[in-house]
Amino acid sequence: MAGLDDYQFFSNLRERDTPFWQKTYTGGGVDRPHHEAMMMPSETYKRPTEFPQNLLNPAHAPHPPSASDIQMEKYGELSINLVSLCAENLLSHPFIVVRRQCQVNVSSQRYHLLPITLVPALIHMQGCQGVSAFWKGLGSVLTVRGVTLALEDCLSKFTPWPKEISPHSSPKTIGQHLLLKCSALALITPFYSASLVETVQSEIASEKPGVLDVFKEGLTRLLSFTQPQTGRMLPVWLLILPTVTHGILQYLIGNAVSTITSHALRRYQKQDQQKQGAVSKDSGSFLDASVRLQSAFIGHLASDVILYPLETILHRLHMQGTRTIIDSLDVGYEVKPILTRYEGFFDCLHTTIHEEGFFGLFKGFGAMCMQYALHAAVLKFAQVIIREVTFILVPPKPKLKQQDLVGPLAPSAPYTPLQAVPPPGMAGLHSPPLTSSPRHHQGSPRQAIHGASRGVVSGGMGDTSSPARRPREFDVRAEMEKHKFNLSIDD
Repeated sequence: MAGLDDYQFFSNLRERDTPFWQKTYTGGGVDRPHHEAMMMPSETYKRPTEFPQNLLNPAHAPHPPSASDIQMEKYGELSINLVSLCAENLLSHPFIVVRRQCQVNVSSQRYHLLPITLVPALIHMQGCQGVSAFWKGLGSVLTVRGVTLALEDCLSKFTPWPKEISPHSSPKTIGQHLLLKCSALALITPFYSASLVETVQSEIASEKPGVLDVFKEGLTRLLSFTQPQTGRMLPVWLLILPTVTHGILQYLIGNAVSTITSHALRRYQKQDQQKQGAVSKDSGSFLDASVRLQSAFIGHLASDVILYPLETILHRLHMQGTRTIIDSLDVGYEVKPILTRYEGFFDCLHTTIHEEGFFGLFKGFGAMCMQYALHAAVLKFAQVIIREVTFILVPPKPKLKQQDLVGPLAPSAPYTPLQAVPPPGMAGLHSPPLTSSPRHHQGSPRQAIHGASRGVVSGGMGDTSSPARRPREFDVRAEMEKHKFNLSIDD
């Protein structure tokens, strides 16, 4: 029966000091003795009664992520990417407008190196021209960025230059990728000049540009490649080199700082998880997307801060000869024309330092500080909100409780076969026979009967004082002789 087999199974385990989930075949077969089978614990077979395979608590057992959980993680990652894209292109645009107006204003008295000095001027500007004054040129800026991406895609299809690279790319592949970037920046240079003019010109002193004016002005400046139509406007070939240099340096510095920051953040995250006792192996989760966005944010910030003087010189070269009237941010309600006469990049750098000082290269730096402060605040706020919403919709899995291994059972007395255990009613039959000892023949019959009856009583009640005593084997012939003797005495 299944119950007796299990009982015998656990009893044998006590003798062999074996964990209960490793049952070994201990019975002797037809061609294998019992003692040889006991010496080979490697052969296993199933228990008579099934035992649960999962020893852990089902409430704390590890569960694979469901399809809904993975989908919610993707939605969270997509949401934080969209928020970062909007913050970089839309929310930052008013501060880009203010920064460029400060950079190209060569006759300004206030440099606005700190954000606090910009607040009165911005309030006056908003009161005179409205909020739309901070969003001018947004369409042209987005158009130039889209055209740049389209040029890179077209060049990568018609040339062997790769559009993207990896950390394991060869130096030749990296060089071809940088050549692709340089070619796209060189082709977009005249359109970048037209977009810059739309972002800094005053709305109260100039006509509002149309949607396609950026292409019109860019093509006009591209056709006059060698000799511009106006007197002081620099030719395009003089603007290509500083524009490409600024774009490539911004790309290289931004990616380098972003890569270093990403490794540092991931290492800190791994150390923090190791302290908590669990290391995440999921590489496409919401947390990894947050790390990528944080590293990209720090990379953009570092590149803009390092290349800010070069950007100031570049914008002044692009604005020369365009006859643009800008808003003066000294007080916020005046306009000024741009009147410069630079011969090239180094002439502009030398003139700026000589007339405005070294800090003249950092005019409008406070606007950039406000830009990245708002950008960081929006990213952090969106990250917290999206994470909380994701945790509400997809609750985190409970941590696994570490379960101690079950030790082997303590060895005990050998197992007694079932055939040696007498039933309760037949306990008297296991008493010693009358002829088993010479002392039984030396006494009188009455003493033998008294000894036999005492043996029956002791065998029936059981000897609780000495648990080490074992019942002897059943002797049929001795019991028959004792029965005949008892019948003769009764007669």
